[in-house]
Amino acid sequence: MTKLNARTFSSLVYFEASGRLLSFSAAGKELCVTTGAISQQIRKLEEQLGFKLFQRQPSGIVLTQEGKEMLNVTQQSIESVEMVIRRLQAKLSDNVVRLKSTPSFVFKWLIPKLQEFNLEYPHIKVETYADEALLELAGADFDIAIDYGDGQYEGFTSNLLVKETLLPVISPEYMKQANWREKNTLKDASLLHDAMPWIDAERDAEWRFWLDQTKLPGIDSTKGHFFNRSYMAIAAAEAGLGIALARASQVGEELKNGRLIAPFNGVPSCCDYYLLIPKKGRANIHAYVLKNWLLEHVDMNQEVKVLDPSVK
Repeated sequence: MTKLNARTFSSLVYFEASGRLLSFSAAGKELCVTTGAISQQIRKLEEQLGFKLFQRQPSGIVLTQEGKEMLNVTQQSIESVEMVIRRLQAKLSDNVVRLKSTPSFVFKWLIPKLQEFNLEYPHIKVETYADEALLELAGADFDIAIDYGDGQYEGFTSNLLVKETLLPVISPEYMKQANWREKNTLKDASLLHDAMPWIDAERDAEWRFWLDQTKLPGIDSTKGHFFNRSYMAIAAAEAGLGIALARASQVGEELKNGRLIAPFNGVPSCCDYYLLIPKKGRANIHAYVLKNWLLEHVDMNQEVKVLDPSVK
């Protein structure tokens, strides 16, 4: 039985062109070799296989029955290889990056950054998906993701993007209702919660964490109003419904223009925002371009002005 080797597969390219065109000279022109080189490769292939592929006739060449069967399978194999090559080339040249994150972070932080990125890299198109309060990483149907968590992500390379701070915020109108320089003011305030801050968190987890860190006693962290998006709690604070525990990265503009006020100091959060790229699966070089750009342009030292710096 004939054992195929690298030379055999090389000869099959010459055979496929000759069988498809039924001409050694036409095959030679297509492959940029001489007619003699084609004829020699076919002869060696027939010797190795042990059967004839062509019948030489005065008018030209015709395929034998064995040649017809060989041509059919050879063309299928070459088409399969070409299909894989086209898919891989398309992947490498793909200028679309699929980015996934949570709605609040996309709306309040990411979109302004993407506008700047687009000015610098207009040829890279970022498709952004934000459809869950908590990011679903199973299946990794994205090129890059931004998640709020502890940084432990099996199956992903992770980079710290935003070191987050938890910061109570109120509207100017709500501020007038109490003396916020008094620490016990929070006892009577309506707390506004993101009820789904991170995976497996309890509904009051962020407020409870902030109160524990600031050591303010006697405040019920479970009271108030609950929302399943952090930006909804922020919007409720702007509307004067109560005091929201915001993530500082998402309220910079509101604090700057006075729509929100920070009556207390923030504390470092137990979670931060991380850039994630799957270790396996679809590789996209443009995702790394976006990742590096975001890491270079993030403000890691954002200052937040509070009502009274002496309040800890």
